[in-house]
Amino acid sequence: MKIKSFSTAIGLALLSSVTYLPGIARANPKPSIQVAQQRIFGSEIDSFTAYPVQRLDPGTEIFFVLRGTPYSRATLTIPNAVQNLPMREVRPGVYEASYTIRQGDRISENTAVRANLQQGNRISSARLQQPLVAGNSDRPFQSLSVDRFSAQSVQQLDPGTTLNFKLLGTPNATATFSIEGVAYNIPMREESNGLYTGEYTIRSQDYFPPAGATVTASLQSGNQVIRSRLDRELVAGDNGSSNTAEIPLEILTPSENARVSGTVEVEGRSAPNATVNVKVQATSSVAGLFGFERNILERTVKADEEGKFSFAFKPSISLPGTRYDVNLSASRGDRTSEETLVLFQN
Repeated sequence: MKIKSFSTAIGLALLSSVTYLPGIARANPKPSIQVAQQRIFGSEIDSFTAYPVQRLDPGTEIFFVLRGTPYSRATLTIPNAVQNLPMREVRPGVYEASYTIRQGDRISENTAVRANLQQGNRISSARLQQPLVAGNSDRPFQSLSVDRFSAQSVQQLDPGTTLNFKLLGTPNATATFSIEGVAYNIPMREESNGLYTGEYTIRSQDYFPPAGATVTASLQSGNQVIRSRLDRELVAGDNGSSNTAEIPLEILTPSENARVSGTVEVEGRSAPNATVNVKVQATSSVAGLFGFERNILERTVKADEEGKFSFAFKPSISLPGTRYDVNLSASRGDRTSEETLVLFQN
């Protein structure tokens, strides 16, 4: 009887515990669900666009922009050309990529270009809702060009240092510059016809890689965009072969892209007693049929005690629209600097 009573008591205890378990589950069912929800991140595409081009020929570069959930993985696919091309996140939630058309690619203005945005196990997809080729316009097409994108080199990339950039290109456009990993799409001002300037002051949290930062300028007008890499290092002598720095070199008059006639007088400023080498080259065209180049002036001038210098040139043949490239190179000891001025004949 004692054995039977003991087994009965054990059975009742087990039964009561089994009966109680669902109550525990009902009382606190949320923690496991909440943990699962925290591991799922949304990934959404707000927009997917492209800068239309004039023609889809080999060598043409197409730029794409995707906006969506930041800190995700973005790719694009162009059928019969490229699959899962990575897009770089240039700033939170903005992804960019470019593709240069190759021989053998079969791309038309209605090719269904698609982009994917992935975060964790969630993937969003979008199709380009615009033609790749720019539509016809009533005004004639004017292609963009960047003649030069430069910066004034500095001694160190320390916090508080201001980096000054200059872009010479097509006038009446929108210009920006980006320093990879530091700042993106910083606006540039059009100081004169086709001359854009911009600056960036280094912050304490900015990081510039030892190999040098990639600096790119963008020039945009309507649906057209063109980009150019910086033509020199930000730090003077940053190639490891020299510790020398640049000296000041500034053209005071005339202004960039100015219209000139007759004798052209150029005034500038550099380091005191610096030597300035001058070379002026003219590029002309006759009736738009052919063009020719010729050297107008090659000489060396000396800056005075205040660093000021001047020279003049007068073309032997003056044709309206002639372009003059004034190339200056200043030096004093082992320090040098270069500058270019572009002028046009009235």
